[in-house]
Amino acid sequence: MGTARVGLLQFVRAAAPDAVRLGLLEVLAAAGYRPGAGLALEQRFAGGSTATAREQVQELLRRPLDLLVAIGTPPLEAALALAPASLPVVFAYCSNPWGAGAGSSYGQHRPNVTGTVGTNPLAAQLDLAQRLDPGLLRVGLVMNPAEPNSSFETELLRRDAEERDLQLLVEPVAEPDEVAAAAQRLLELQEVGALVRVGDYASSLAFADLAAAGLRHRCPVYSVDPVDIGVRGCMAVVGWDAHADGQLAGALAVQVLRGADPANLPFEPLSRRLLLLNRRTAAALGLAFPAELLRRADRVVG
Repeated sequence: MGTARVGLLQFVRAAAPDAVRLGLLEVLAAAGYRPGAGLALEQRFAGGSTATAREQVQELLRRPLDLLVAIGTPPLEAALALAPASLPVVFAYCSNPWGAGAGSSYGQHRPNVTGTVGTNPLAAQLDLAQRLDPGLLRVGLVMNPAEPNSSFETELLRRDAEERDLQLLVEPVAEPDEVAAAAQRLLELQEVGALVRVGDYASSLAFADLAAAGLRHRCPVYSVDPVDIGVRGCMAVVGWDAHADGQLAGALAVQVLRGADPANLPFEPLSRRLLLLNRRTAAALGLAFPAELLRRADRVVG
């Protein structure tokens, strides 16, 4: 087995995408692809900038590569726009590869592309919020409509809310530093009974501000990102295991490096859903989790 030449581009440095990257590299290492010993790895981090992601893809493409890995939807979009059709691409940490132009279904996609699909379990998030507050009428969402994952999942959440007779109120933002004020508007002016999240970089990077606003107004805040469960003010998380996402993408990458044609590798949906509860936040809000829910949880904080 010769040295595999892999370029990796990650959109932001944060706990969840970092866990995806580490999971992917662990699987590569277990298969014999270790940096400096079977693997020539070039890593780039775009700092949350779409323009930087495109520049870094162009930079990586000037090197001889056997595989390009995209962690996040903006890197995937840049890879699809700039990489030649002869270069295999594996993506992860993406909820809407269809919107990025990677394909039309799990099995029908660009012949050089495969990866993992992590559309967040939004309906389960709403079900949990309603279970803990049967009288819930309005839920609030802070999101950046310019993000393809965020706008895609917002429409899914809107549909799920309508099916549950919930009103979804949305405050758009463009940057993380706008999240706190947007949450404040939802809580003070719209009087929402819960704040929820979709896959969105702005609310992810400023989740502490979102959770703090909820705590001040004694309003539960729910997330789809497991790393948020330890944040003061986060009530619960229903989301995917980011490390498992990376491991699944790593398994696809190993197959490609060993000669598999990406055209014959369907996109892989994530399946390891986590339920995380923060008992400390619940107590601060004067609430308690049912015993059955505590038994079923993958982790309870506080």
